[in-house]
Amino acid sequence: MNYTDKVKRKIEILPSGGVITIKMFPSTWSRNAITRTLSRLAKDGFIERVKKGVYSKVKETRFGKVSSTPLEILATEVIENDNKCFGGLFLFNNFGLTTQIPSVIEILNNKSSYTSKIGATTVRYVRIRPQINKNTKKYIPILEVLKSSKSIPDSNIEKTFEWLLKELRNLDEKRLKELIKVSLDYPPRIRAILGNIFQSERKKMFADKLKHTLNENSTYKAGLIVTLLKNTKEWRLKS
Repeated sequence: MNYTDKVKRKIEILPSGGVITIKMFPSTWSRNAITRTLSRLAKDGFIERVKKGVYSKVKETRFGKVSSTPLEILATEVIENDNKCFGGLFLFNNFGLTTQIPSVIEILNNKSSYTSKIGATTVRYVRIRPQINKNTKKYIPILEVLKSSKSIPDSNIEKTFEWLLKELRNLDEKRLKELIKVSLDYPPRIRAILGNIFQSERKKMFADKLKHTLNENSTYKAGLIVTLLKNTKEWRLKS
């Protein structure tokens, strides 16, 4: 069986609108052959090219063509790429921390900042300093929420704080150490808030680690979350 037939069979089992990327095919298959085959199938109209390396299975219906939604395409991109994750208003809305619907979907990465479109959907790629990889990807959302806790639109600070506590309490000691390591690339006020929370949660070892990374003469503006914290003077936190 040639590559065209093998690739077609894989695509045929997908639902209409299914997202197609090279990663959905066995690693033993030639990457170059798959790339050429997908390009050829798109030219033949068997699939639709959405963006470089991303295709959609299209089905003709009486209502027109059914293909992947922009969100499905972006979700696949983020899931398949260890160096990307969602950010901004879309992330906060997804966690239920705001009712505001994003007009732009933000994707965090470590390479560059630019804006593009998928259909009518605007996508903003934002370069951040903290390294996003397979090991750190699960901590970035927590730290991004903490970083933006004072500016999430239409949010409730009590709800945001409860969400943060729940996420932190779900991490074991190994993961908390990893979270702290990632937090070193965030502004010091993030580490001050984290240290304060760990102290209140009786995690002295982690609180002390974070305190040692802070300038003892600095004060940190943290917004309304300060009203929910204890020992704010010790951590030099103010609203």
